[in-house]
Amino acid sequence: MRLPDKVRVDFTPPWGPVFSGALSISGWVNGLVCVGDYVSRLCLESSIGNLILVFDGVTRRSDLLEPLGVPSGFSFYRVSNIRGTISLEAYALICGLLSRDTVRAAILVDGEEDMLALPAIACLKPGWAVVYGIPGVGACIVEYELLASRIAQIRLLQLVI
Repeated sequence: MRLPDKVRVDFTPPWGPVFSGALSISGWVNGLVCVGDYVSRLCLESSIGNLILVFDGVTRRSDLLEPLGVPSGFSFYRVSNIRGTISLEAYALICGLLSRDTVRAAILVDGEEDMLALPAIACLKPGWAVVYGIPGVGACIVEYELLASRIAQIRLLQLVI
C-alpha cells in the first residue's frame, strides 16, 4: 500500500503530543510500539514490559548511530517495506504482535519504517501507546483511543494497493 501524493497532507500532522528529550512513560501504559531507530533506543531505557521496536538501522537517512541490533530477551523479525508504503507483510506482523498478551519484539525493516506507525495506531489496544519519531523535531506519543484507531483505519483505506 502506498501513499498517493493527493492525500500526503492528511498524513503530515502529528497524531498526538510531541516531545523532545527524555522519554518518561513508565507506569501509565501496559505496552508500547516504538517506530524509528532513535525512538526505539529511548524506549529500551523504559521499564515497559510489553515492547515492540520497529527500526530500519538508519537515522535521518544516515548510519550515524551504532546499529540497534536485537536486544536481549526480544524476538527478532525482519520485514520489507519500501519508502512511502506500508507492506502487507509489515502490517500483518505489527497487528499480529499487538494481538498477543505479552510481547517483546524487535522488527528490522529492510527499506523504511516511517509509515509503519499507522498500522500500529490502527491495531492498538487499550493500555498501549505508539511512539514515533519526527525527524528534526522529536517524537509523537499516541495513546490508545478508539477514535484515533478508527481514523488510522480510514487513513489506511486512503492508500493505494
